[in-house]
Amino acid sequence: MRSARTFSEIRLVNGSTGDPVLFIDYPGTDDAILFDGGDNGRLSLKRLSDLEAVFITHHHIDHFIGLDRIVRANMDRDKVLHIFGPEHTIRKVYDRIVAYEYPYFPFQKIVLRVTEVLPSKLRTGLLECTRRFPQPEIAEVEWEGPLLHENAYLQVEAAFTDHTVHGLAYALVEKVGYHPDPERLASGTLRPGAWVQEALRLLRDGESLERILEIDGGQFSLKTLADQYFAVSPGTRVAYITDTALSDASRPGLLRLAHKAARLYCDSFYSQAQMKQALQYRHMTATQAGELAKAAKVDQLILIHFSQRYFGKYEPLIEEARAVFPRVIADLETERPQPGHD
Repeated sequence: MRSARTFSEIRLVNGSTGDPVLFIDYPGTDDAILFDGGDNGRLSLKRLSDLEAVFITHHHIDHFIGLDRIVRANMDRDKVLHIFGPEHTIRKVYDRIVAYEYPYFPFQKIVLRVTEVLPSKLRTGLLECTRRFPQPEIAEVEWEGPLLHENAYLQVEAAFTDHTVHGLAYALVEKVGYHPDPERLASGTLRPGAWVQEALRLLRDGESLERILEIDGGQFSLKTLADQYFAVSPGTRVAYITDTALSDASRPGLLRLAHKAARLYCDSFYSQAQMKQALQYRHMTATQAGELAKAAKVDQLILIHFSQRYFGKYEPLIEEARAVFPRVIADLETERPQPGHD
C-alpha cells in the first residue's frame, strides 16, 4: 500500500493576485472544501455544488462576495452545507439569504448549517429552505479549539487572526490511514460509487481484508480494493492564513496551524518596505510570510493576496520571501487587476 496525497484537486482559484479562494476536492460526492468566499467565478456551479463545507476567514467583500454563487449552486440539492466563519457570520449569511425570493419547489431541501467561532464557544444556526428560511434559532456550545469540523477523510482546525475585523485562519489535516486514491479511481476498471465509502468504512474499522464486497455484479475482496483503489495518508496538513498581522496575539495560533504543513498558503499583502501600512491594515509582509513558514517548518510556502499596488511587479515580493525561506512559489498565471483595499 503506497502513501499518497489523497485530495483529487487542490486549486488556488484566483492565483496569488486575486481574491484568496482555495478549493480542495476529494473522490466522491458532496465532499469538496472551500476556504474563503471571495470571487469564485472560475469555479463552475457544478463544482460548487460538490461542496461539503465553506470556511470564511472574515467578511470583507473580497472574501465574502462569492457566497451568492455558492448558495445558488446548492439550492436544488437535498444536503446540509456547512458554513463556518468568525463572529456575526450567522447574521450576515441570513441577511444575504433572505434578500432573495425563491420558488420553494419541493425538491429544494438545502440546509445551511452556519457556525460562527468565538473565543470560547461556537454558535450555530440552521437556515432551512423547506421552512422558507425563517430566522434561525441559535445553539451554543463551549469550544476550546482547534478542531472545528471533521468527516471520514479529514479534520479542519481554526485559529483567530489579528485583522481590522473578526477573522479566522484554518488548517486542513487529512486523517492518518486509508483514503481513496483519486488517480487510481479515475483510471481503474470500477467506476466510483457507493462502494468507495463502504470500502473506506470497512478499512478504517479494521475489517478483515478477506471480506468480499459485491460491486456492479462482481465480487472483490477488501484487500484487492485496498491495493488497487486506496492509498495511505500520513496525515497531510494544508494551512490557509490570510488577512492578519503576525503579532504577539496571532502568532501562537498561526504557528500551531502551520506546524509541519505540506503547504502553507499565506498572506503576503505588502513588501517589508511597507511595514507601516501592514501594521495599520493588519496584513503580513512577504518577509513575515517567509519567517512564519521557516518557524513552522513547512514543506512549501505559497504566497497569496498580493496588494494591487504591486500589479505587474510581483517578483520582488517572491524574492523577499525566498530570502528567508527558499521553498516559495506564487501563482501569477491568473495575474490581472483586481479591485481591492490597502
